[in-house]
Amino acid sequence: MPIGRFTRSASVLAAGLLLTGMAGAPASAASGPNLKVTAVAQQGHWLLGEYVGLDVTVSNIGDSVVSGAFGTAYSESGTAFWVDQHQWGDLDDSGTGATIAQGETRTLHLTGQLGSTYYGDSVVHVEVYGAGDTDYSDNVQRVTVPLATGTERVAGVLYGDTNGDGKPSPGEALAGARVRFFGVGTTLEMYTTTDATGHFAYDGLPLSRIAYLSFDRLPGGWIGPDLPDLRLDGRGAYTALEVAATRPLSDVLHETLTLDKASYAAGDTGKATVTLTNSGTKPLTGLFLNCDAGGFGSELTVTDDQWGAFGYQRKEGTLAAGQRIVLTATGKVPDKAAYTGVTGLDCSAQDGHTGGAPYVSATAKVPGKVADSRGQVWLDKDGDNAPDAGEGMAYRNLVLLENGAIRAYARTDTGGYATFKGVPVGNYELRVLGPWKAAVPDGGALNVSAPPYGGGEWLVQFVAN
Repeated sequence: MPIGRFTRSASVLAAGLLLTGMAGAPASAASGPNLKVTAVAQQGHWLLGEYVGLDVTVSNIGDSVVSGAFGTAYSESGTAFWVDQHQWGDLDDSGTGATIAQGETRTLHLTGQLGSTYYGDSVVHVEVYGAGDTDYSDNVQRVTVPLATGTERVAGVLYGDTNGDGKPSPGEALAGARVRFFGVGTTLEMYTTTDATGHFAYDGLPLSRIAYLSFDRLPGGWIGPDLPDLRLDGRGAYTALEVAATRPLSDVLHETLTLDKASYAAGDTGKATVTLTNSGTKPLTGLFLNCDAGGFGSELTVTDDQWGAFGYQRKEGTLAAGQRIVLTATGKVPDKAAYTGVTGLDCSAQDGHTGGAPYVSATAKVPGKVADSRGQVWLDKDGDNAPDAGEGMAYRNLVLLENGAIRAYARTDTGGYATFKGVPVGNYELRVLGPWKAAVPDGGALNVSAPPYGGGEWLVQFVAN
C-alpha cells in the first residue's frame, strides 16, 4: 500500500471496489485513467556510495487523462538507495503533479546513490500514482540493485621500460620501490616494497569504489606513473598489473634561468633569461613554463604572455631533437622585496604529462632594510619529532651565512633561543658552531624580513654531524 502523499482515501478505494463489483469485470477493464509502471536498474556489480541508473517507464493505458500524477523511488530494504526527487520533473511530489494523456508513455532516466553502510542488496520501491487510477496493481515496481561482496587482491610488477616495447622484459624489474595503496573504506594508507623481480601484492583488501595505487623511491631515477583510479569490486581486475615507470623529463629537457643583475631596488625592472635544450633524439611538444613565486610576493612580476608559445596558457612550445632556445621576459621588482631583501623567479619547464620536469630558480638581493630575527635550535632527544622541554640547544654559538661568509652572530639561552640583532634583510643559512648540521637538507635556510612581513620565530632542528 502506498504511503504519505501516495495514500488514497478510503472513500475513493471503496468507490472503486463498488464500481468493480457492479460491473462484474476485472479492475483493468474499468473506465478511467490507468497508469502502468515498469522499472529497470542499471546492471552492475555495485559498491557502497556509487551512483546507479534507474529507468522508469510510465504509461497511461486507461481511456482518459490522468491528472495530479506523482512519482517516487526509495530503498524498501537492504542498503539505502536515495533518488533526488527533483529528477522526476513534473512528477515531483513537491508540485501539483503531472498530466498524462490517454495512451501517453514517458520514460524517466533517474540516478540514485547507494548508501555508505552495507545491509545487503538494495530493494528499490518505484511508484507512480495519479488521481482516479482505476487499477493500482501495476503502479508499483520493485527492482533489486545487487552489491558486491568479498575482498580484493591488487598485485603486479613495476618495471622500467628501457627498450620501449611496452611490456616487462628481462633486466627491467625495479626492485626496492615503495608502493602505496589507499582506498575509500580503508582507514590507513598501506605500504609495501617491490621485491627483487619488481613484484608487489596486497591481499584481503576491502572493496572500494575509489582506490589509489602510487609508487615512489624508485631506483635509477625512474618516475612512478600516474595510474587511473582503481575500482575494487571483488572480481579480480587488478591481480596482474604491469606498471611501466617512466624516465624523468629532465633526462632530455634541460633548463637554466638567469637574471640580468645581482641586486635591484624596489621598482626596478628585472630581466629573466630562460634557456631550454632538448638533448634527446625525439622532438618535444606541448612545452610550457610554469613560473611560480620566487619570494612569496617578492618575485619579479613577469606576465605569462612574454614566454610566447611556451607560456602556461598556450602550452604550444616545441623543441626539435638537439634544439636550444633562449626566452626572455621582464618584470617589476615589487615593493615587498625591499622588506624581504630578495627578488627572483622560479620556473619549471613541463610538457603536461611527463614527471620529473626540470626546475630552476634565480634570486637577486634587494638591500636596504634591517631587522631582528629570533628562534630556537633544538635536538630531538626522545625521537618524537617534536621539540620538548629540555631539548633546546642551550648556550650555543650561532651564525648566519651568506654565500659561505658569516654575516651575523648570536648565542642561545638556556632554552635554545637566540636573537640576531639588526641583520640586513635577505636569505641566509643558519648554523650552530661545532659538530652539528641541520636535520634535513636545506633545513637551515632562513629568510630575515622586516616588519610587517616575516614568519615569526623560526624553529630549526639539528643533529650531530
